[in-house]
Amino acid sequence: MDAKGSARATDGPITGELLSLLESGVPAGALEPRLSRWLEEGRIDEVAARAARGLHSQLSEARRRESLLRVLYDTATDLTAIRDVEAILKAIVRRTRALVGTDLAYLSLNDYKTGESYIRVTDGATTALFRNIRMPLGVGVLGAVATGEAPSQSSDYPADRTKSHLESSDRAVEAEGVRAIMGVPLRVEGKVIGALLVADRHPHEFSSDDVALMESLGTHAAVALENARHFSEMADALAELDRAQQQNLATVRALEELSSIDRRLMEALAAPNTLPELHKLLRGALGRDVAAISPLGEPLAGFNADDEYGVPEVLAAAQESAAITSPVLFTAGGRELTLMSAVAGEQQLASLIVAGELSPAQIAVLERSALVLSVALLFERTFQDAQYRLQLELIDELLSSRPQDSVSVARRASQFGLSGSVRLVARVIGVEEDQRHRALAVLRREMEGRPGIVALHEAHLCLIEPARSHDDGGESFLAALRRHRITATLGSSEPVAGFAALASAHAEAQAVLAALLALSRAGEAADRAALGTAGMLLGAMGSHFTEQLLAAQIGPLLDYDQRRGTELTLTAWRFLESDGALAVAADSLHIHANTLRQRLQRIDAVLGEGWRRGSRTLDVHVALQLWRLKSVGRKGAAGSSS
Repeated sequence: MDAKGSARATDGPITGELLSLLESGVPAGALEPRLSRWLEEGRIDEVAARAARGLHSQLSEARRRESLLRVLYDTATDLTAIRDVEAILKAIVRRTRALVGTDLAYLSLNDYKTGESYIRVTDGATTALFRNIRMPLGVGVLGAVATGEAPSQSSDYPADRTKSHLESSDRAVEAEGVRAIMGVPLRVEGKVIGALLVADRHPHEFSSDDVALMESLGTHAAVALENARHFSEMADALAELDRAQQQNLATVRALEELSSIDRRLMEALAAPNTLPELHKLLRGALGRDVAAISPLGEPLAGFNADDEYGVPEVLAAAQESAAITSPVLFTAGGRELTLMSAVAGEQQLASLIVAGELSPAQIAVLERSALVLSVALLFERTFQDAQYRLQLELIDELLSSRPQDSVSVARRASQFGLSGSVRLVARVIGVEEDQRHRALAVLRREMEGRPGIVALHEAHLCLIEPARSHDDGGESFLAALRRHRITATLGSSEPVAGFAALASAHAEAQAVLAALLALSRAGEAADRAALGTAGMLLGAMGSHFTEQLLAAQIGPLLDYDQRRGTELTLTAWRFLESDGALAVAADSLHIHANTLRQRLQRIDAVLGEGWRRGSRTLDVHVALQLWRLKSVGRKGAAGSSS
């Protein structure tokens, strides 16, 4: 067929059908049989067939590239939409493995401090050894790609001697069963940050199309990874700014709250009942109860103190807090406590105790409250000292034999609830010298809120108060002192009328105290009536009858002791005071019972055996009490408690 015929052969319906097949993207396997049939039928010639094959090949390649570009675009869009670095890493290797169609894909990041590239994330890997590979830069396919020079591959890495190997990495590759490896570098702004790699568990050569696809994926992955990193850094920065802002707001709120608490603390300090107001404020601010104790562990008035805080752990914590001027967290009685001492200079005034551990804001409140408590206690101490000086001066004037300005004395006494128109009682308290100031502090607390005055007078403590209908003889004062481990003896006067009678009432109370000590009744409280017979004898101490009674009843015994230097009179008194109990009397005299028997036999010889039998025993006992009062009670015993 000539050219003109050939042209005619490809004209018409066959041309349209061929173009329709090419446009529809018919596979090469389906196109070739049709071309062969048309050649046999003479409907087309070889030139047309070659042209059809070439056009089909070009169209197929164009479609493949278009499909690849679409996939890459979709991949880039998906990757750039992810903001989490961890999520982007996983998405990169998962998408790479799917697009290239390999057994596994993995991504490494470079650690330039150690000179290594380490596998960061994998998809398809089954062994921990492989997932934790670290390769020196330049070693193996991974290390070579991570240097950023160019893509690299090995069709059978375990047997590839052209690549440098690392024994630990080879073991990991062998355990995973990897044979073929190919990778491309990840570059960001000219810097290589790692590598993107794929691998198969059978040996083969990756095509140039696979390499090109990997390079495109690597470019998109690096950009997406860097964007995610920037976004993550930006999110972290924003979160940090938000945290800083929230912290600043919290600080402002805390400062505002502290400012409010400071104002309320000042109001509590100015209030007439500072300590109860301070306690109420602290309970509200801390959300828990607060106790306040003295340096000795005693509860302060105005604060609840249901628990016992005078234990060594609490007192030690109080000393530590006072030394460092900061709160102390400690454990006492199985409970966790926070303690803050209130100090003035180097002196510990009191301590605040709260159950549990406190927050920084609560610590700030506790520290400010301790400062206010210090000021309040200093104010109270100053007031109490002024009051004490007034009481001290008033007692000296009331008990003085000098003429008094009755109007001035009455005016000052009225400040303490004392009046010349009411009956008054004078009490004298004998305490060991080293305990007098502590005893005075206890008695002053006992007198708070009740009429009366108390002060140190001469060598004892003196207390003047209105007489009460149900008077306990001063026993409540001794009980308060005993609670603070202070031993004291108290003598009281009979109630007297008017300030002028207080001097004699004081002398009477002194005499009662002396009698108690002389009669070995230290630690008791009594007035003349409570002394019994000894009380009656006090009024007859200087009479002529007293001398006659002593001479008649125990005169020979007194003479015997004076001539011989013995203590038979004392022995007789101790024996009768012990109700004739030999063991008790011997113990009180610090002698053996046999020695006591010998002395009693001597006394029998001097006074006659009837001195310890019948009615004569009472007479001798009264005479011995009178002797004891005269010989011991007037020798300055009022200043002692023993």
